[in-house]
Amino acid sequence: MEKYDVIIVGAGPAGSTAAYYTTGLKVLIIDKSDFPRHKACGGGLMSSRDWPLELENYAKIKDQLTAYSCESLKLYWKDDYLLNRHFKHFFDQISRYQFDNLLLEEALKKDNVTFLKFDLQKIEKTNYEGIAGYTLTDGQRKIFATNIVGADGMHSQVAKFLGNPPLKRHAFGYCLECDIVCEKKDLNVYVVAGYLNEIGYGWIFPTATGYQVGVGIVRKPKHALQYYLNAFIERALKKKILPENYVIEKTFGGALPLKVTRTYCTDNVLLCGDAMGLVKLLTGEGIYYAMLSGKFAGLALSQNRSNLKKFYRKKVRPLIWDTYLTPYIPPKIITLTFGAIFFRVVKFFDRPLFLRKINIFVDIFMRLTMHRKKFQGQSFYRDEKITIEKY
Repeated sequence: MEKYDVIIVGAGPAGSTAAYYTTGLKVLIIDKSDFPRHKACGGGLMSSRDWPLELENYAKIKDQLTAYSCESLKLYWKDDYLLNRHFKHFFDQISRYQFDNLLLEEALKKDNVTFLKFDLQKIEKTNYEGIAGYTLTDGQRKIFATNIVGADGMHSQVAKFLGNPPLKRHAFGYCLECDIVCEKKDLNVYVVAGYLNEIGYGWIFPTATGYQVGVGIVRKPKHALQYYLNAFIERALKKKILPENYVIEKTFGGALPLKVTRTYCTDNVLLCGDAMGLVKLLTGEGIYYAMLSGKFAGLALSQNRSNLKKFYRKKVRPLIWDTYLTPYIPPKIITLTFGAIFFRVVKFFDRPLFLRKINIFVDIFMRLTMHRKKFQGQSFYRDEKITIEKY
């Protein structure tokens, strides 16, 4: 049986970043998929001009990425136009197929890191050659490690091993999206909140080859997600956002957690990214938090193994707060109680005259939901002047 200091379960952004920042230890990354592989995700790297200042592995791959820079957002409430906001830089639209593979390749350049395709089925706490640790099996092979990093997504086997219960329906959201190949007519990012009276939004992101179109819903939807996606595409065609001639290259879906796990670290096991539940509640942003938590996991294992739990908790606490207190506000309250009140209020005030008067509140809301990390004298966004076109 192969023995490692650290086994990282999941080779996405969180897992690859954790491996990159783990030094002085024998590391194995395992994943059920070969790479490159496709991943259901909007692919927006929010405020990513600052990422190289925090994430060394991203700095090394950014020039190899095929990215489309988005600088303008048009926001709608249902069919009512709210505002058009122009940024110095909003986000970079990338392909997770390429992005995740580049991050994994960067991690594997390190002498202490290897990769194994391994469909994890079970984890057991064991002793091997007199060393306390964990045995992982895929049903045929067994591997051993003294430490585990769980970066294996929302349905994490590692999170389950730590005793975290499966997320209930109100504690995660659904999304369905498609890549559309066509000539771009409009370079704006389009977001339609409250689409078809659901808690969630539809989006249209310009990409290098056309657009990515998707819908995301928090509570259990009234219809199949394909129904909402088809209707949203029809809406975009009628409003001439999308051209008449286009090809849907692929359609894919996924789910996002809305709650930080109850137990996300012990003295030898750490969770990061979606496995921990680090997704921004109001926007669904997760890549940034996955990579930063992965970085902190790697640093914890490398620098402070004697007090791993305390070190990691201190490092990830700001990330938990930045994802809007998800461990402290029960998702059921948000998706059911708040949702019901919200739509009753909106239904009463859902008139163009009222919407024009609340633009200031919409602007405040957008400032809260966007991640704008400030760096002392370095941030690309430090002196950004944002312009807003209203009605």
